[in-house]
Amino acid sequence: MTAGPDVAEGTASAKRAFLLLIKSFIGTGVLFLPSAFKDGGLTFSIVLLIVLAYFAVYGMLLLVKTNQTIPGSFEEMGGKLYGKVMEYVVLTSVALSQVGFCSAYVLFVANNMVEFLHRVSGGTIQVAQLTIVFIQIGLYMFMAQIRRIEGFAAFSLVGTAFVAFGLIVIAYYSIDNIVSMGGVAKDVVQFNPDRFSLFIGVYTFEGIGLVIPISHSMRNRAQFPMVLSLAMTVTVAVYLFMGAIGYLSFGAHVQTIVLFNLPSSNLTSTIYVLYICAIVLSWPLVLFPATVIVENAVLARVRGQVQTDRKTGDADATNPELVEKKPVAAWSERKIFWAQNVVRAALVLVVGMIAYAAGNALDKLVAIIGGFGCMPLSYVYPAMYHLKVHPEQGFVGRFLDWFLIVVGIASTAYVTWQTFTV
Repeated sequence: MTAGPDVAEGTASAKRAFLLLIKSFIGTGVLFLPSAFKDGGLTFSIVLLIVLAYFAVYGMLLLVKTNQTIPGSFEEMGGKLYGKVMEYVVLTSVALSQVGFCSAYVLFVANNMVEFLHRVSGGTIQVAQLTIVFIQIGLYMFMAQIRRIEGFAAFSLVGTAFVAFGLIVIAYYSIDNIVSMGGVAKDVVQFNPDRFSLFIGVYTFEGIGLVIPISHSMRNRAQFPMVLSLAMTVTVAVYLFMGAIGYLSFGAHVQTIVLFNLPSSNLTSTIYVLYICAIVLSWPLVLFPATVIVENAVLARVRGQVQTDRKTGDADATNPELVEKKPVAAWSERKIFWAQNVVRAALVLVVGMIAYAAGNALDKLVAIIGGFGCMPLSYVYPAMYHLKVHPEQGFVGRFLDWFLIVVGIASTAYVTWQTFTV
């Protein structure tokens, strides 16, 4: 349940699919990479990023291959293969990851706004981070009530341009700083044994939910593996360059958001504003999948149908031969409308509370999103699907599936635990 690309099925060229993948992979999360490289160490981060990228592509291709046999969305495939419980587990993972992204974005905007006001006022304007968080909650509660989110898609495209422009500016200042210092920072380490787990959890390849819609949008689906591999290669190149150049330039002093390391100027102030606008205007799109999931879970019985056993009247959705659908007493459209408003407002409030609880620990929030939210979606579930659909595969195929499952679960548990203890 993710907001897919606005492209009709079977109409997109390989070039269009490539651009859609790049757009879904490269976002504001790149700004956290220099700090993540500091957490992991230069060599460790480079090697692990490449390894994670390889297995991310492998997991995405497993998902697409399974989808050819078991059609449907990410969560529907899980329901067909492992039952309703698995469908709910996948939906929960998607909802948690999207809520996590939104919480991180709230903190990102708050931190950027505080720094921006401090810089443009010469330090005379001091605004608490919590104040900006509360302002955003009020704004997002209003924006979350908008039913037709198609208009926000245009802002998402503009946001992509803002991100690209910002990365160019960051790269320029990072290189300029290295030149002015006469070399890279002296405190760069190759491996950081104390905080490397935070790098493992950094959410980087966050486009797993769009893989199936984008593959379906292609005119020639046989080209998708090549397009995906090329898009991931470009993405990894950008990640490696931005992460390494930022860390080499600022060393141990690199901030969680590398923008804060840039010198005060009109250009950097403009970058702050552009990033803030891009995130605020596209925020409803990011929350949308979680909104739909939560609404369906909370309001299902007042606007849907239940399956009832013909003989006993007990709910039983396991045997389609024994069940029939009987409508429950539904609320009026007006009552459902206001119930949706309450659910959406409550969800925004939860996002704001998570952001408030995270406080200044934005790097840890990012790590939790990656470890607890994205790793199961990227590695564990695709391998589970493939293992179920293709039991005839050889030893190597089964080994790789089980490897992704075991390592994915272990990494999720380890990163989550370490994030709270580091």
